[in-house]
Amino acid sequence: MALTADPSASVLERFGIGPAAPAIRSWLLRARWFGGRRQRVEKVELDDLAVLRAAAPLVLFTLWRVDYASGGPEIYSLPLGVRRAPHPVARLGPEHLICTVDSAEGDLLVYDALADPEAAVELWRMLAEEREVQTAAGLLVGHRLVPIDPEIPDRPRLLDVEQSNSALVRGQLDFLKWSRRIEPGPSVELEMAEALRERGFPHVPALHGHISHRRGGQEPSLQALLNAYLQNGTEGWTLALTSLRDLYASAEEAGGGSARERWELVDDQGGSFQGEAARLGAVTAELHLALADPSRGDLLAAPAPAGPTQLAAWADAMTGRLDLLLAAEEPALAPLLERRELIVARFDALRRLSDGGLATRVHGDYHLGQVLRTDDGWKIIDFEGEPAREVEERRRPSSPLRDVAGMLRSFDYAAAAALRQRMQPQDPLWQHLSAAGEAWAGANRDAFWAAYLERLEGSGLLPGDGGSLVVRRAFEVSKAVYEVGYELGHRPDWVEIPLRFLLAGTL
Repeated sequence: MALTADPSASVLERFGIGPAAPAIRSWLLRARWFGGRRQRVEKVELDDLAVLRAAAPLVLFTLWRVDYASGGPEIYSLPLGVRRAPHPVARLGPEHLICTVDSAEGDLLVYDALADPEAAVELWRMLAEEREVQTAAGLLVGHRLVPIDPEIPDRPRLLDVEQSNSALVRGQLDFLKWSRRIEPGPSVELEMAEALRERGFPHVPALHGHISHRRGGQEPSLQALLNAYLQNGTEGWTLALTSLRDLYASAEEAGGGSARERWELVDDQGGSFQGEAARLGAVTAELHLALADPSRGDLLAAPAPAGPTQLAAWADAMTGRLDLLLAAEEPALAPLLERRELIVARFDALRRLSDGGLATRVHGDYHLGQVLRTDDGWKIIDFEGEPAREVEERRRPSSPLRDVAGMLRSFDYAAAAALRQRMQPQDPLWQHLSAAGEAWAGANRDAFWAAYLERLEGSGLLPGDGGSLVVRRAFEVSKAVYEVGYELGHRPDWVEIPLRFLLAGTL
């Protein structure tokens, strides 16, 4: 239940920052992690509050409820820092500095506390002490799994990344992910992290602790997750783009060429990444084996055979998401509407199978941006699933081939994104480089897939009698449908990438 006085300004006035309420509302709606930009906002009000630090800088834990004209409300988390001016936080910039309040004690700077190392370290103190903080509407609790020293010389540093959450690191020790949109009930990511820790799966960062928020008698919601820092970790997406930049430079220098010559370019330049793709395929198989192991505790639902009923349910859900997308009547979707029957045929192919392999918990949003190459090999991160899906859907068992499909689509995406960074479609060499990129994607898709299948041979995890390709392809097409909707809402000029896949004659 939300606070009820005015509610926001009157509550904040207890800390001398009542006039900041309108500015906080406006700032929240502009924040890069705010997810409701496409909806009409009706109201933004303070939903919960607690004092995390009373000494300067004052640190307040605040939750804000956003009500929309249609659909349910969303809860967003914003730790507020308050300092007397003048202070260096005034130079943070509009992405972190919210406003200045004229108070009886002088000007007060109100800002996102995560951007201030002295304020943010309070989160590590909360974890180290396993502190319980009473809030206006519930309880905020720190949990740790290893000893945590909040007073090390390395102060928390907020990373400048485009994400729906915020991330902080302390030197090369640990990494804290702060949830901005708070989802009620069990956390998919924490659930998966605890299960993989219990099963001894080595290809994820070690879990160090978490902060949860409990409201009344409800189940706790995840507010923050603390993991070990992965030293010398490089995102798979970054590695892929580097490989592609080298390939495109070679292709541009060579000029036009035959299909065979393009493959030779990939073999000459891209062999090293094909090796990485193969190693990633094997690690992905190890992940799915760990998630499907019925003997390793009861934190996750046991795997179950995906028979005709489950296969039909997957096909129905895929078709439903396609029709929901097409109902938007976007002009860019007109060609897709014409190919609806061909796309649905890919989904309906699932109905003709009798064996879909095992349905297990899966990563759920698997792509090159969710894996890091470290000195110890590939590590997998971010197990929260696709944020656009409801929590219950993300927790539902699915085919491991859904993750495979996501990674295969990511190879295609990387090739297209790297080309867009290099030149415009009207460039004379666009078609030549595009074909080289497709060859790169194909080579890495094949390497990933072959290594994945080799590791799972005899496991019983995948469909038999050639069904793996049918299921994989259906999930690839469904993933591309999801990508079209995402790009229309976030990067309309990128929608051509998934559309090209869906409109290809080889669908």
